[in-house]
Amino acid sequence: MHWPVGPVDPRTKTPPFDYVQTWRSLNTLPQRKARNLGICNFSPSQLKTLIRETGIKPFAHQMELHPYLQQSSWVAAHKALGIAVTAYSPLAHSNASQDFPPPLLKNEVLVEIAKDVNCTTAQVAISWALSRDMSVIPKSSHEKYIVENFKAAKCDLSIEHLTRISLIDSKYVTRFINPSKSWGVKLFEGLDGA
Repeated sequence: MHWPVGPVDPRTKTPPFDYVQTWRSLNTLPQRKARNLGICNFSPSQLKTLIRETGIKPFAHQMELHPYLQQSSWVAAHKALGIAVTAYSPLAHSNASQDFPPPLLKNEVLVEIAKDVNCTTAQVAISWALSRDMSVIPKSSHEKYIVENFKAAKCDLSIEHLTRISLIDSKYVTRFINPSKSWGVKLFEGLDGA
């Protein structure tokens, strides 16, 4: 389930669907059609409600994760619950035009580490996410970048490198994907960069 909400109905001021009922319905699918089911972009209270009301934990939870939005306590909560985490936008929406924070692929810490380990900055960001025991789904339609991203698994980061990257979001906590205002709903309550 990609979002726990939809655009608010302007007449009733309510969301058009119930994510708990949607989750129940998804879980009636035959396992030959859907082996594992997951969610995306849920807040802590929404995840708690989902599990409490249905008794069914998601297999995985996709969320925006990158060095500018590390969400360490949220990731730890998933590990404690036995829910796999998938990092989307691991390059911090690097094609967005922005002044602050600097584009992730030009972040001075990542650039220095990339030079030190003979990898690209994208590979460093992806390798950092992989070191957190999560799956990572960088987006690219260019073969060159797909191959580069795949090779991130061989980018060997030391504890010192990982520590330096973990400190980046103490300076920049930025969520790039948040349609709350345009949809007229509250998303990511209780999470970093909400």
